[in-house]
Amino acid sequence: MSRSAQNVEVVVTAAAGRGPKFTDAALLTASRFGRLGLRLIFMLAAARALGPGRFGVYVLVLAVLEIVAVAGGSGFIDYLTRETAKDEGLGWRVAIQLILLRAAYAAPLAAAALGALWLLGYPGTVLAAAAVMFAALIPRAVSECVQGVLRGVCRYGSFMAIDVTVGLVLVAGGGWMLARGGSLAFVVGTELAAAAAAALLALVLLAAFGKPQRAWLGWWGLVKKTLVFNFYPLATSLYDRIDIVLLSKLAGDVATGIYGMAYRALSALQLVPYGVLFSILPSLSRDTWGPAEKERLERAMGLLLSVGYAAVLGTVAFAGPAVALLLGQRYAGSVLALEILIWAVVPRSLNAALNMGLLATSREKVFALTSSTCLAVNLVANLVLIPLFSWQGAAAATIVTEAALLVQNVYWIRKAIGSVPMPSHAVRTTLAFLALLVALLVGGRFAPPLLVGMGCLLMFLTYLYHRGAMGQFAAAWRPEQS
Repeated sequence: MSRSAQNVEVVVTAAAGRGPKFTDAALLTASRFGRLGLRLIFMLAAARALGPGRFGVYVLVLAVLEIVAVAGGSGFIDYLTRETAKDEGLGWRVAIQLILLRAAYAAPLAAAALGALWLLGYPGTVLAAAAVMFAALIPRAVSECVQGVLRGVCRYGSFMAIDVTVGLVLVAGGGWMLARGGSLAFVVGTELAAAAAAALLALVLLAAFGKPQRAWLGWWGLVKKTLVFNFYPLATSLYDRIDIVLLSKLAGDVATGIYGMAYRALSALQLVPYGVLFSILPSLSRDTWGPAEKERLERAMGLLLSVGYAAVLGTVAFAGPAVALLLGQRYAGSVLALEILIWAVVPRSLNAALNMGLLATSREKVFALTSSTCLAVNLVANLVLIPLFSWQGAAAATIVTEAALLVQNVYWIRKAIGSVPMPSHAVRTTLAFLALLVALLVGGRFAPPLLVGMGCLLMFLTYLYHRGAMGQFAAAWRPEQS
């Protein structure tokens, strides 16, 4: 971002001189657990209280809310992190302006979304629930913009406090539903309360830590600079959630509820990629890129690949008993949905790492093209597969879309840095995973599947330990590589 004509004092980020730490990744992972993991607990409670049909309505409304939120600037958080890593004072000023900009976006976007739901023929109950959910757009603008700056200055504890606040309010609501029962209106109200509580805490943190410059940036210039952070996350959000809308119209609320619960579990697995990658983003964003930065990213990719493989083994072994215990027989179909969807976690983790490399090298305009391509792929795949296979088809379309994104990311990262980062020890780890997967599938026919699954997962973790994986991965956060 050019600042030569603004005549303001540049405030260098306090954390700009230090390299990333392994504890940063731990804090960011814990932060994301506070939001996604605790949200998953809330959704489990909501699923049990509402049943597949009404839960499907909630999943639909939540998906539309996320699309509208992304169109209105949820992607600004990444922009703020990168820019704050370079200049803290500017980051705080831009954050305040972006809160106002997102508030201006919220009303017309919410109205457009409600109009689209009405045109699609959804009943008044769905429209009313969506209208209440859309009220969360304003408090989300406050909390997410403040979080973008906090992450840029490496105040990960404060960042985590906002996410944990959201999660705790949701869990409190989920506990009430399990004890007393609940309605769709109660679920929607809990979502709004969680967003409001996080915004209040964010305002306190802004008052405590904010160091904004006095000069305001030109509004039109700010809109142009951040427009790509509206567009590419919107395309990503659409191809990530359009299957929910299509399922709702083509297969009904029950199918939407079954698939939505499985997809939310898949999203929770993004806890590790989020913490790992955003903990190294500030050090990758300081206008240099060389062998040390590439090696740092490759080590992080090696960790993510191993976590993805472990997730596949764990899901194949334990999805059935876990769904039966947590959700009951009404959601038995979610087992197969999970077993299909889990394969998307491997390319998704690699895509997250490659996207981080492109973002760190200021190639975010590429995301508009890759996201648009994936949206087209996902839309066509869902329109073909959902009428044939219902939610199984939607799950397969998710894997196809992630594979299409991986192909594009490999091409663009090669153009950006001249080579393709490869996960550390990828070949050996993949061979070990495949051998244990075959053992799990075959052994489950001759011995108790749970026992075989536990054994295979333990063997994979043992393999990683004896290979010295954690020490190798921890090297990605060593300061001397900065």
